[in-house]
Amino acid sequence: MTDQTLPRLPTLQEGERIDWDRLLLDIQRSTWLADSSQRMSLEAIAEACGRSYSWAWALKNLQSEPRFHDALMLIGLWVEKTGGTELPLYRDFNRG
Repeated sequence: MTDQTLPRLPTLQEGERIDWDRLLLDIQRSTWLADSSQRMSLEAIAEACGRSYSWAWALKNLQSEPRFHDALMLIGLWVEKTGGTELPLYRDFNRG
């Protein structure tokens, strides 16, 4: 494989955190217009990452963050489904 065939994954700056709830919602929204066999529910997202529904539910409800490998799987799925290049990040409204 050459560099041209590999997708370029978005990168984070120091102190930035991914908004996993929004990332999951982006994946779901990107498939809403697809036929029903292609739509991605939380259960389908979890299955694509080799995890359980309760894992995806905990991410969606901001009760946990994924481990490194799981995060890479989710980000890869997000890039594949949305074509996104800028990860959804938490907004820190306390900054000036």
